[in-house]
Amino acid sequence: MPTTYTADRLYTALEDQIIAHGAVTVEDGTIIYAGPAADAPASGEHVGLGDLTLMPGLIDMHVHLTFSSTNDVVNDYLNDSDSMRLIRGVDNARRALMAGVTTVRECGGRNEHVFMLREAGARGIIPAPRIIAAGGSITTTGGHCWFFGLEADSEDELRRAVRGQVKAGADYIKVMATGGALTPRTNPVEPQYSEQQLRAIVGEAIRLGNLRVAAHCHGTAGVLNAARAGVTTIEHCSFQSTQGLSYDEEAAQAVVSAGCYVCPTLAIAERASKTMPEDHPLSRYRRTMFPSRVANLRRLHALGVPFVSGSDAGVTLTPIEDFAYNITLLVDEVGLSHHQAIQSATTTAAEALGRADLGALQAGRAADMIAVQGNPLTQIQALWDVEAIIAGGRRVR
Repeated sequence: MPTTYTADRLYTALEDQIIAHGAVTVEDGTIIYAGPAADAPASGEHVGLGDLTLMPGLIDMHVHLTFSSTNDVVNDYLNDSDSMRLIRGVDNARRALMAGVTTVRECGGRNEHVFMLREAGARGIIPAPRIIAAGGSITTTGGHCWFFGLEADSEDELRRAVRGQVKAGADYIKVMATGGALTPRTNPVEPQYSEQQLRAIVGEAIRLGNLRVAAHCHGTAGVLNAARAGVTTIEHCSFQSTQGLSYDEEAAQAVVSAGCYVCPTLAIAERASKTMPEDHPLSRYRRTMFPSRVANLRRLHALGVPFVSGSDAGVTLTPIEDFAYNITLLVDEVGLSHHQAIQSATTTAAEALGRADLGALQAGRAADMIAVQGNPLTQIQALWDVEAIIAGGRRVR
């Protein structure tokens, strides 16, 4: 039996407009109608949401469900038992869903944990968003996130790692193209893999079912290598060098030419940075490095580079329910329109995932919806006031 949800405002994310007195009709987990309430099917159950905006559920393109999001993430991860990692994952999945995130792209964790969480969520055993999972990330020996990654160095080892992840059930491939600040004794500035090595990963992923590839990139040389290798998404894209964060035209043009999506993860520790003492590393970063990151992203946006929003939830002081910060910062700091910023977590994110069934309120797409207070096209902070959640056609709240 179909169920029709009506609200004073409907935002499909396909167009930069609000439909007054809108409706979405759902049957068997799929949208069969979205538009003016006057034209909605009359049969079935009708649920009136009142003075809310009905819109697509959010897609967080970068999370680590089994991370702790404390001030000591690596030690937590290394000292946690397998059971504790799974418990953290269950809790993070629930919190993401209750914040209006109906799909997450899990960007790195041990296969046995991440894939189990994905299955448990899909079977309705735990409350969870749809989980699109890479499992273990591919990294160099002792490289960034080696503690959950697949260490591989030569081109043959890299192809074997891709084959192993496909065999294990990965939805896409994640590679650490540079070092990262989270992992001691790695270098965020320097590449971990050459362009040719990254091409081996991308080529094998395409051969084995046209899988997408996400590349962690802080250093500018790593961004250049990843873009030229043809990865799908560049995570962070910090343009980091030994001199700090400085925009690089060659790397930026390579990103444009390759058609890569950029996932800025701009709100890492954003909430915590507002309450830290001035001499705390987070406060110093916010004063000195954050403006450069914003300036770099503004230039990428001016070039037409598509952004997808990801929180990097689970890393230092970055709880998963803070995802909406990433969308609001794209408006308030980077200068995207409200519509463009929301699309980074809906329609554009779905495109980057290769999931035409997600990201918008349209007949034939999955019934992932939220209802928020206010109008997000005029007040982006409305995304923080989630009053109703429907995930896969199931009423969560």
